Amino acid sequence: MFEVRRRDDDELCGFVVDDGNRWQAITVFGGRLGTHTDRADAERQVLNDGLASMAERWTLIDNVSGEDQIVCIQETKPGRVTLALDYYSLPGVPTLTLATDDLQSGRWTLRR
Repeated sequence: MFEVRRRDDDELCGFVVDDGNRWQAITVFGGRLGTHTDRADAERQVLNDGLASMAERWTLIDNVSGEDQIVCIQETKPGRVTLALDYYSLPGVPTLTLATDDLQSGRWTLRR
């Protein structure tokens, strides 16, 4: 996994991962942005979409039950994400914090 940072302020925007045949563009918290044949294309997507994608609605999929729901990202740090389990992040809305390992294990999927 390789960090992708903005040149002007060194802000971490996400990561790129070489899976052997393709390059994965990954958010700071481990959500997949896209798949590319070229590392430069994956890095470009991380720089263009990585931070902005955190303001979007995502779909959280429970791969055990098959249930899915719309979520809002409340907070991210390298290695984890806290989600508001609703279309809006309002006081009192239930939350769930997932580690990047939870997403990589296949138990949960976050999809834009």
